[in-house]
Amino acid sequence: MRNSSASKPYPEIILTAVILGTYVFSLCPTLYLIDSGELAVASHTLGIAHPTGYPLYTMISYFFAHLPGEAIFNLNLLSALFCAAAACIVMLTALKATGSRSLAVLAACLFAFAPMIWRIAVVNEVYSLTALFIVLIVSIALNLRSRRGFYFLMYLIGMAFTNHVIVFAAALPVFLYTIIRHKIKFRLVMSGLVFSALGISLYYYLIGRTIGGAHIAWGDTYNLPRLIWHITGRQYQVWMFSLPIKEIVENFGRGMVMLFRNMFWIFLLPVFIGYHRLFTTDKLRFSLLLVIPLLNIAYTINYSIPDVESYYLPTLVSFVTVIIIGLSHFSKWLKWYLVVPLAFLIVVFNYRSCSQRGNYFGLEFADAHLEQLPTGSLLLCTYWDIYSPIMYLRQVKNQRKDVIVIDKELLRRTWYIKYLNKEYPEFYAQVKNQVDLFLVELEKFEHQKFYDPLVIQTRYVVMLEAFISAREDRAFVAMPFPDRDLQSVLPQYHRLPRGLNYQIMASESDYSGIDYGRVNISRPGNINDERLDFNAVYVDQMIRNNIAYHRSAGNFLLLKQAEEWLIRYRGN
Repeated sequence: MRNSSASKPYPEIILTAVILGTYVFSLCPTLYLIDSGELAVASHTLGIAHPTGYPLYTMISYFFAHLPGEAIFNLNLLSALFCAAAACIVMLTALKATGSRSLAVLAACLFAFAPMIWRIAVVNEVYSLTALFIVLIVSIALNLRSRRGFYFLMYLIGMAFTNHVIVFAAALPVFLYTIIRHKIKFRLVMSGLVFSALGISLYYYLIGRTIGGAHIAWGDTYNLPRLIWHITGRQYQVWMFSLPIKEIVENFGRGMVMLFRNMFWIFLLPVFIGYHRLFTTDKLRFSLLLVIPLLNIAYTINYSIPDVESYYLPTLVSFVTVIIIGLSHFSKWLKWYLVVPLAFLIVVFNYRSCSQRGNYFGLEFADAHLEQLPTGSLLLCTYWDIYSPIMYLRQVKNQRKDVIVIDKELLRRTWYIKYLNKEYPEFYAQVKNQVDLFLVELEKFEHQKFYDPLVIQTRYVVMLEAFISAREDRAFVAMPFPDRDLQSVLPQYHRLPRGLNYQIMASESDYSGIDYGRVNISRPGNINDERLDFNAVYVDQMIRNNIAYHRSAGNFLLLKQAEEWLIRYRGN
């Protein structure tokens, strides 16, 4: 039996509240890994994040970051709100298309509790807003009725591009579909592009904040060319469209498994049924909902990054839309007493792989690297998952402002050198000569002028040696894996495990131990992604490195403390 979409919206309100409540229950209570800390700093300080800069997200999240309570928790909650809103729109779209409230509930739950959505709903991430934009764009395009609606759609597409470029996989097909479906004339198209330009103009925030002195200003976007560099992610293009065929094929295979897993496997059949129905009834709509995933997948399999799952968001939205169409023929059999248990099963099945409830590892991970460093120490980080949360501790929580923390890889960007000069002026003055020599070559590299790779690498190593020499008795490195650059830096110096860091020193007699009893980090009880697993194993290995060193050095008191630390960490 079909329910009228004009009836009272209590079930939709209740389900949206249930979805949001489930997100809040499984919400990460603090920092997570990868970009969590850096994005929180950009939000809290109205700064500029890594490419593409995310101006709209930053401006919205700024207000959430300054609400009462812990900034990072508020930002995690913002992600939950974005994803719950997206799920609500999916539900309303399905209800309008089919008239079946049961089918609408099922579609909303399939979308909301797909791992791809649930995982970005419980941590602070720009992808949550991207998901909302893609759902809005596809929904409006499929229900477009007026010129005003077309202008709004075009403005929305422009704004969506200021959050994440992956929306192009939905935006471009939607744009072409809308023009063909509604036979929009050239003049109206040009007017629509003006509205898109108005939406994209939010990117001028980056120029304004750079000139205005944003504390964190990735890309140094003080003019239009540098703005374009940042928006296009020029520094990340080394990971794009340069992969060997074998890796592209492997990425395709992993991507398909990932998407099928998000479809809960059993909903693959309705996907095929939906595409078949569209092909026989509406070939233009069929083309739209097929081109979106094809374009999205073709782009994403050429990209190798840790959080690549979220790049498949346009495909997920298309598949859920097609499932609605595929199941609409069977809506009279989709009774509430079938839909509710199935929706509950989806939640139960995916909960453990998505929940971050009680996960304090990101915060503890950063704190364990930072807390017991001597006053005025230098900490060189070779790993983003260490540097990013430390940024939050220093810039938002004002912890250990005395420590000089440097991301070794970001030193290859001129904007970061400028940031270090502003952040650590006294330290910078000590190493200015070596930095200036490196900058001469770095400018050539950054502007794609001729440079000698041997010269730039030599000056890079000399600069790193100057950093360590400036803090010779207090120099440390956070290095989860071997680093060829650091192997070339002062090779005659010792590198000895000290907590989760290595202390770099000319003489082993300069080694200073830590109070292992004060290190507060526990192995996560629910390890549900590869990155978290890697970091948890790394901590375990570093504790064992400490144990091995103290055993070989005969430091029996520290050896006993380190062994007790390992027991505490493992929860034995």
